[in-house]
Amino acid sequence: MKKTNIFNTGCTIMLLASFCSCQKVIKVNLNDAAAKNVIEANVTDQPGPYLVSITRSVNFDQDNVFPAVSGATVVITDQTAGLADTLKEVTPGNYQTSILKGTPGHIYSLYVNASSQVYTASSTMPQPVPLDSLYTGKSAFSGNIDIIPQYTDPIAKGNYYHFLVSRNDTASDNISIRNDDLVNGQTISQPVGAGGKLVPGENVTVSLQCIDSAIYQYYYSLAQTEDQNSATPANPLTNIKGGALGYFSAHTVSTKSIIVP
Repeated sequence: MKKTNIFNTGCTIMLLASFCSCQKVIKVNLNDAAAKNVIEANVTDQPGPYLVSITRSVNFDQDNVFPAVSGATVVITDQTAGLADTLKEVTPGNYQTSILKGTPGHIYSLYVNASSQVYTASSTMPQPVPLDSLYTGKSAFSGNIDIIPQYTDPIAKGNYYHFLVSRNDTASDNISIRNDDLVNGQTISQPVGAGGKLVPGENVTVSLQCIDSAIYQYYYSLAQTEDQNSATPANPLTNIKGGALGYFSAHTVSTKSIIVP
């Protein structure tokens, strides 16, 4: 699956208002011109290794090119199991775990030392919610084909979801997030944005990520920057301490694919 830089904000939001409960729009501060380290770090319940990407943001008036940050010390610790994994730099700016195994319910911490700047973060991996099914349907608004994942929200409140959609192995830039404030304990069947009109014969894959509340707020605030077409737009809310941009997410993944009829 093709990876898209988190600060390439050509993202469009499809039916975001219907996916999320009503809430006040988050106003994020405009980024100043100073370049910052950008950290993208994920631990999942799928088999590893897991990757941490560290790049450098560009000044406000520069092109959208993000140089890699090499030579950093990166450690992810499973706080619940008491296991620390020092990551190896496998390509410039990309660091890989060797022994870590993501487990639902466990608390994970991130430590990064890049050019004597220290950054830390913590994320709790939620319990998994599986995709029950994935199907298509005609849009009530446009007549186009919709991709519709179905899943059952747990009885316990406080669940947050992020959907990744890829078409023929190319990831969509759409940000699709949901919470259970208005649909707690229900079976949910709502379309997710696929980044344009679907074509019969396309192979579409949807991954349902169960994320914690901090990562939900990160994606929600990132969605607010979609109309800011600058090299470094408004800074999304981050769970990383120390002044870096980006996020650290421990989440579960459930994936299904379908051929568009």
